[in-house]
Amino acid sequence: MKCEYKVLFVSFFNDEALGIRLLHSILNSKGYNAKMLFLKSYGKKSRNEYKEKARRSFKNEVDSVTNEEIEIMREYVMDYAPNIVAVSLVSSNFGLYKKIYHKMRNWGNFKIVLGGWQPSLIPERCIDYCDILCVGEGEEVLPELVERMYEGWGIENIKNLWIKKNNTIIKNDPRPLIDDFNVLPNFVFDNNLAVYIDNDEVIYEDPYMSNTRYGTIAGRGCPYQCTYCCNSFMKNIYPKWSKARYRSVDHLMRELAEVKKKLPKITRINFYDEVFLPDKAWLNEFAERYSREIGLPVYCMFYPGRCDDETAKLLKEKVMLDGVWLGVQSGSERVRREVFKRYHTNEEVLNQAVIFHKYGINVRYDFILDNPFETFTESLESIDMMLEFPQPFSLNLFSMAFFPGTEITTMALDSGFITEEDLNDCCLTDQHNLNVSMNNTNSDSQFINYLARYISFLAFESKLEKEKIKKIIDDYIVRKDMDLLKNKMAPFLAGLPKSI
Repeated sequence: MKCEYKVLFVSFFNDEALGIRLLHSILNSKGYNAKMLFLKSYGKKSRNEYKEKARRSFKNEVDSVTNEEIEIMREYVMDYAPNIVAVSLVSSNFGLYKKIYHKMRNWGNFKIVLGGWQPSLIPERCIDYCDILCVGEGEEVLPELVERMYEGWGIENIKNLWIKKNNTIIKNDPRPLIDDFNVLPNFVFDNNLAVYIDNDEVIYEDPYMSNTRYGTIAGRGCPYQCTYCCNSFMKNIYPKWSKARYRSVDHLMRELAEVKKKLPKITRINFYDEVFLPDKAWLNEFAERYSREIGLPVYCMFYPGRCDDETAKLLKEKVMLDGVWLGVQSGSERVRREVFKRYHTNEEVLNQAVIFHKYGINVRYDFILDNPFETFTESLESIDMMLEFPQPFSLNLFSMAFFPGTEITTMALDSGFITEEDLNDCCLTDQHNLNVSMNNTNSDSQFINYLARYISFLAFESKLEKEKIKKIIDDYIVRKDMDLLKNKMAPFLAGLPKSI
């Protein structure tokens, strides 16, 4: 019976995990015994504590997986005895996964299937750590694979899959992109079908049951070709990846209605679309229904210049748009244009900031620091831009990360900023922290990192004063001494006082 065929989905540091939740729901709708295991419920920690989360990441206080937690995972896997273990993997967790993989091989006679960004980016390196991997979208692939394995049929010709067999690797071509999201089922929320492991203990419930935010997407694909983003690589697999594909409003509303019914603690909805870009007709229909049927505050991601005054007003009044993430990445137009292939102007960024502020929409700006393609003077242009944003605001500060297969990684190799050895798997830590930190060894970069984080703390409470920041910059340029800035940061890094 299908209900006796077991599939265990595993996610690291991500209890929202849209990909495995959808695959889990598809298999359950087909009658299989599918469960989810979340190792480290990162989202439950400091979810709404921006300053505490920023402090911990800046000090590199990473909440690593412990040996006890791996032992708990082993006991759960062996007790459940799955036929398939399906792992969703991103680049930052590849080191952790490899550590667990070698142990997991002794936990049972199951097939290990890898999916997610990392296997799609570098399947040739990931295939050594699984039996089967999926390149690209898996919503049609995994059900076909499970069905064939359950029935005892051959799996060698399933499109999108790389398969190890008899010391060889079968590499199948990709299938077309999914063109109809409306046939996909809603997520299943059931404490009997999920478990999470954190703080050296196992909790037998879906972590979403105690979450206050719910994440979803309206569509897939991204029209932009930012050099640092994995989406720029996907066009190599799917030429049509840059064309956004949207669900129907009705399909999305059915999902959110189910969320309100099953997850009573949810107080806001996050849209994780790469860029929130639905057309006007879709947006008008969504806004009209959302205000009436759901009525929870919304957060989403925007590209500078893509949300005009009319759209912002509609989203605020009808969709209860409470906050946005806005990708700026650098205050230098040269760096954005020549390095990142992002062609918005500084004027567009600041105009966008003014529009959001006008309607009381909170903004968190993304910036990429520790960028070898950017001079110190250009980094100061980012600081200058931050000083012009209407307060309050917050910042997501990231160190430049060179993901395998992306255009900027090739640029960095060609420029000599990194070597192939820097991309070697052995250089990966258990969990690679992408957030900017206080430990940069380059003094100018360290100064920018400290100053940007200091600005983020002040601006969060509308206490950022431009002239005081200018004085800190002038003092550093003359003396190359960071003591003044470090002293100002010390209270924040020690525990963030309630008043600044």
